[in-house]
Amino acid sequence: MDKKKEEFLARLRETFRIEAEEHLEVVTTGLMELEGGAAVERASVIEKVYREIHSLKGAARSVNYRNIEALCQDLESIFSAIKHGDIEASEPVLDLIRPAFGVLKTMCEGALSPQSPANLKEEEDARASLGLILSHSIGKGRESPCVAPQSPAPRPIVAASVASETVRISTQKLGAVLLETEELMGAKIAARGRATEIRSMARSLAEWNRRPALKAARRGRDHPKERSVYDLLESETLHAKALEYSLRKLAAAANQDSLSLASTADRLLENTRDLLLLPCSHLLKGLHLVLRDLSRDQGKEADLTLRGEDIEIDRRVLDELKDPLVHLLRNCVDHGFEKPEERIKAGKPRRGTVTVAVKAIEGNRIEFSLSDDGSGIDVAMVRQVAARLGLIETDGAPALGEAEAEALEFIFASGLSTSPIITDLSGRGLGLAIVRERIEKLGGAISVTTKLGQGTSFRLIVPLSLATFRGVMVDVAGRSFVIPTINVMRAIRVGPDDIGTVEGRRAISWEGRALSFASLRDVLGLEGPGEGRSDELRPALVLRAGERHVAFLVDAVLGEEEVMVKSLGPQLPRVRNIAGAVISDGGTVIPILDVADLVESSSSASRAIPTMVERGEGGERQPRILVAEDSITARTLVKNILEGAGYEVVAAIDGVDALTRLKSEPFDLLVSDVDMPRMNGFELTAAIRADMRLGELPVVLVTALGSPRDREYGIEVGANAYIVKSDFDQGNLLEILRGLL
Repeated sequence: MDKKKEEFLARLRETFRIEAEEHLEVVTTGLMELEGGAAVERASVIEKVYREIHSLKGAARSVNYRNIEALCQDLESIFSAIKHGDIEASEPVLDLIRPAFGVLKTMCEGALSPQSPANLKEEEDARASLGLILSHSIGKGRESPCVAPQSPAPRPIVAASVASETVRISTQKLGAVLLETEELMGAKIAARGRATEIRSMARSLAEWNRRPALKAARRGRDHPKERSVYDLLESETLHAKALEYSLRKLAAAANQDSLSLASTADRLLENTRDLLLLPCSHLLKGLHLVLRDLSRDQGKEADLTLRGEDIEIDRRVLDELKDPLVHLLRNCVDHGFEKPEERIKAGKPRRGTVTVAVKAIEGNRIEFSLSDDGSGIDVAMVRQVAARLGLIETDGAPALGEAEAEALEFIFASGLSTSPIITDLSGRGLGLAIVRERIEKLGGAISVTTKLGQGTSFRLIVPLSLATFRGVMVDVAGRSFVIPTINVMRAIRVGPDDIGTVEGRRAISWEGRALSFASLRDVLGLEGPGEGRSDELRPALVLRAGERHVAFLVDAVLGEEEVMVKSLGPQLPRVRNIAGAVISDGGTVIPILDVADLVESSSSASRAIPTMVERGEGGERQPRILVAEDSITARTLVKNILEGAGYEVVAAIDGVDALTRLKSEPFDLLVSDVDMPRMNGFELTAAIRADMRLGELPVVLVTALGSPRDREYGIEVGANAYIVKSDFDQGNLLEILRGLL
C-alpha cells in the first residue's frame, strides 16, 4: 500500500473511532434506561439501541474491522430478537449483555492497535455469552431462563506420534525450491543447444576432410613440383583429422552430458512439482458452502455434485482457478436457477443441481466442466444486448441465424449482461470476461454450451502445470515467436486463390465454413524479410481462443518443442499480444504470443467501451454524484473513493436531505444507504421514481440488508443496482458507476 493510501486509511479509521464513541454512548445510556420504564418507552429504547449497533456494525465493515463487526452482529441479532419478542430483556440477559458492550468499547478504543492475547480472550468469552443467550432463548417466547456462560470443556491432550518419514514444510519454501528447480530447464535447453553446435562443427570438419581438392592433391603427390605442397597439405590434413576426432569425442561427451542433465532435471522437476500437487478437492470442497450461501441469499435451492475431485494438479493452477469457478457458480445461481416454485411448474425437481467434473485429457491438460440444470442462456437476448452495446451491427443481429456458438461468445465480452439490475452477485457484465481472462492467462481455453430451459455447461481446459508447455515456433518478418500448442488447431498452406472476402473482411474456407484470415505480420505491426511471393502457397496456423477461430498467415512454421515460460516482469505487466517469453537454445529471448489478444486484434467487430472518467479526460464535464449515508465513516469512505476517481461528489446525511438536494441541484447519479433515519433508501428511491423530473436518475443502493426479500424490494422500488456491503471494493464500485453513467 502506498503512502497516500495509508494516510487516507489512517484518517478514515480515526473518523471511525470518533463515530464509534458516539454510538457506544447512546447504547450505554439505553442499557441503563432498560432497567426500568413503561413498556412503550422500553420498546423505543430497544429500537434506538438496535439501530445504533447496526450503524456501528456498518462503520466497522467500512474500515475492515472484522472482529468489531462480528461482535456487533451478535448483539444486533439479540436486540432484533428482543424487538420481536423472542427474547425478554430480563435482568439475567442484560447481565450477560453488559460485559459484551464493555469488550466492544475496549475494541473500538484500541482499534488502531493490534489486540493483545488477553483482549482476544475477552472477545471470545463475550461472544460465547451472547451465543448462549441466542441458543437458550430464541424460539421460547418470553421464557428467558437465567443462563450463564460455561467454561469450555478442556481440550483432550493427544500424544503426537512421531512420523520418521514425514516433515512439515511451508508451501512458500516449496514454491521457492520449485522455482529454482525450474531454472534447471534453462540449463537443460542450453546444454542441448551446445551439444548440437558441437556435432555440427564435427560434421563440417568431416566434410572439409572429404573435399575433392584434397583427393586431387593426393593423386598428384608423386609429381616433384607438387611434393612440397603435398607434404604441407598432408600435415594440415592429419591435424584436421585429429581435430575432427577430438570434436567427435567432445560431441559425444557433450551429448551424454546433455542427456544426463536432461534426465536429472526432468526427474527433479517432476518430483518437485509433485510436492506442490494437490487434489482438486482442495479447491472444490469449498464450493459447497459458496453454493449454499449464494442460493440462500437468492431464495433458491441447489445441490452440488463433484466428480474427479481426487485428480491432482499444480497448486498454482488451482489458486488461479478459484475466482473463475466462483464466478461461474454465481452465474448458475443468479442467472441459471429458477425459484423453487418455478422449477416445480416447469416439471423440474425443486432443488437445482450444479455438477463440477474434473478429468485429465491428452497433452498434460485438465478439463473442468461446470454444468447446471437451470433455465439456460437466452441466445436471442444475448444478441439484442450485444447489438445495443455495438458489439455487432443491429442490422446483422438476425443474420447470425443458427450460429449459436458465435452468439454465445458475446457473453464473455466485458460490459455485456442480460441482468435487469446490478447486484453484488451479477449485472455488471464483468464476471465472464474476468473468467476468460484468467483461464487464457493460464494458457487454457473456455467454452460454453446451453439449451434454453434445460441448463448450461462451461468447459475449462487448463494445463496440469505452469512451468513448461508445448509451443509451436513460427517465423514472422525474420523474428521468432512461440504460440501455445493448446491454441493451435491446424497448420495449413494458403494460396492467393484461397482468400476471399466475407462482410468486408478477408476470409478463407476451412472445414466447410468461412474463417477469418489475417497476416500475423500485420497484426503485430512488423516489417522485415520473409514475405515470399504473393502467388505461392504460404504457411498459416488456425488458432483458437474460446470458440473463436482465426487463420493467421506466417512466414514459416519452425516446429513444435517444449519451452519454459518466463514472465515479462513487473516492468511489463501487460503487453498487447504478448503473454510471456521463452529462452532459446542460443540464449535468445523469444516472445510467447497471447492468442486471445491476437484474435481480438484481428477482429474489427469488437470495440472498447470508454468509461465516463476516460471521456472526462477529453474535456467533458465530470459526472456529479450524490452520496446519501448516515454513517460519517462510510460516507467519508465512499466520497473519497469517488473523488479519487475524478467524480464530483456531494454528501447527504439521510434520505430527506438527499431528496431535498436532488430537487434543488443537478446530479447524474445517487449512491444511497438503505437503513437511514427519517427516510430510508427504499423510500428515497420510490420518491425519485415518482418524480417526473428525477424519474430517470440512476440509483445505486449500498446496504448491509442482503436477504432475497430486500433485494426484490430494491428492484420493485426502481433501483438500478443493489450492492450488499462486505467491505468497500473500490474497483467494484467504480465499475458499477461506469456502467450506469
